[in-house]
Amino acid sequence: MLSGNLSKRRNDQLLSLHMTEDWKIYHITFYCISWVVTSNMSNFACNNATQFNSYCCKPFQSDTNAIKGVKILCYCVLLLMSVIGNTLLVAIIKTNKRLQTITNYLIANVAASDIINTLLVVPRQITEILLGPRSWLVSGLLGSILCKSVSFLQDITTAVSIISLVVITTDRYRGIVFPFQKQLMGPAKLCKVIIPLIWIVSMPFHLVYFDIFHTETNNGETTCRPLWSPESQKTSFTVIFVCLIVVPACVITFLYLRIIHNLKRNRAALSQGPLRKRLKEDVKVVRNIIAILVVFVACMTPISIYGMLVMFVWDKKVPCGIENYGFAAHFILYANASVNPWIYFVLNDKYRRCFRNILRKLRIVRREKKSRGGSPLALEMSGFRPTA
Repeated sequence: MLSGNLSKRRNDQLLSLHMTEDWKIYHITFYCISWVVTSNMSNFACNNATQFNSYCCKPFQSDTNAIKGVKILCYCVLLLMSVIGNTLLVAIIKTNKRLQTITNYLIANVAASDIINTLLVVPRQITEILLGPRSWLVSGLLGSILCKSVSFLQDITTAVSIISLVVITTDRYRGIVFPFQKQLMGPAKLCKVIIPLIWIVSMPFHLVYFDIFHTETNNGETTCRPLWSPESQKTSFTVIFVCLIVVPACVITFLYLRIIHNLKRNRAALSQGPLRKRLKEDVKVVRNIIAILVVFVACMTPISIYGMLVMFVWDKKVPCGIENYGFAAHFILYANASVNPWIYFVLNDKYRRCFRNILRKLRIVRREKKSRGGSPLALEMSGFRPTA
């Protein structure tokens, strides 16, 4: 009798923890989506602010060579962390069958979009640090095509992240509310359909870039900037707000309310061993996602504040003296792509174990190559596959 009461109390605690974590992830997810879209709006505002250069201070124009060198070094570190971390994350998921779930495939999709974003953002930011805001190295027809395409690809990654978050929530809903429901196809085949659809659905939000972005060449210097009317800008903001805030927030709210209702209704079933073990795994997943979302919000907040000031306080006429805050806000925003994979390696024991295996086998390869000069053993070890 006593053991039964203890078991029931432990199950109630697990259920309470799970429900509390679900409420946390819902709120953080909502704020996360809000900040992401606000940061998109702030990017639009900062883009348009370059049309008022007679009223604004240009970023980086007062920087010394030493300061420029430090800023460039920061972006180089960001580039290395993002490319190495996200590439390892994708490789680990690809080479471990135990990690090939729908959620992990979507995490790999976000990692791939982060790599694309970093590879486009960092060279552009370094160019602006050296040559000035909106500087563009390629002129003519090719320069115009690259200006439109790079700006488009750089910003659709935001929509990809939001839609991936909605799909991950949907997958969690299916797994918790309908745990015994069979899928029509395996995770790999299903994600071959879902992931391309995420990218296709993300594109219309930024197709306007191919119309508003143009290159201009004055005195031998080429710039890439958006040119659009205030009315068009407001229309774009409205579309983004409805599609990337209202709709995802409603979907996520509905799904998490259903999850919590289902957990309350099935308290008795939690006394069974396998379900209790599965519940503990769900709690771990929730904690990992909460950590990712907290960092996501922290990275989006500075640029969101900066963008709101540009749009509604300064009326797109940025005052002098805050150039370094603008740089820091943008850098923190872009740093999110480099931080995400390392959070998974720290908090997720499966990813961490795979990462340690990679490092250990790389050390073995290096040691064998050094001692035997590229012997067959070293070549054999170089074809490793990390295991969970």
